[in-house]
Amino acid sequence: MRSAEETSGEDMLTLGRLGLLGGAVAGSGGLLVLLLDGAEAAGALLALLVVVALLVARYAAGAGAFDSGHRGEVRLLRTRAPGMGEWRRNVGTATGPDGALYYRAVLRPELRRLYAAALAEHHHVSLDQQPERAAELIGPELWPWLGPEPPGTGPDGEVPVDVLRRLVDRLETLGAPRTRTPHR
Repeated sequence: MRSAEETSGEDMLTLGRLGLLGGAVAGSGGLLVLLLDGAEAAGALLALLVVVALLVARYAAGAGAFDSGHRGEVRLLRTRAPGMGEWRRNVGTATGPDGALYYRAVLRPELRRLYAAALAEHHHVSLDQQPERAAELIGPELWPWLGPEPPGTGPDGEVPVDVLRRLVDRLETLGAPRTRTPHR
């Protein structure tokens, strides 16, 4: 007799075994319907089983991003809630003598993640997949600071405080819940 440790991995119902079991049950049911109700009913059952199998396979294959909410929401932010954290230090460093380097390496990627989340959640626009629409929503004066290419301020240039202020203000505006106007 085998111990529980030896058999626990072997006796588990794997995806292949589950598919085989489902196929056997469906085949048995189809044969039973064929014998009792005829070929027409068996054909209808077969068509229904094929549709259900395709839907299950699509779901299991990970089409969740395109399922209009039938699966869990796609996570745009990795592991934590969006936030800028040590904002004062970030602004101080970005507006200092090495501000352009810091902006490109630290602040810009963080701002892009926050903008991507706000655009996707409130406007159903992808920052990376729909750059024209994202640029339209963000505004032409701020888009160069968030677009696909970092702004060319030079390796030791400063990022203007006014630009950072407008980026944060626009982010707050884009992330604010939209109010619905009553229809008359």
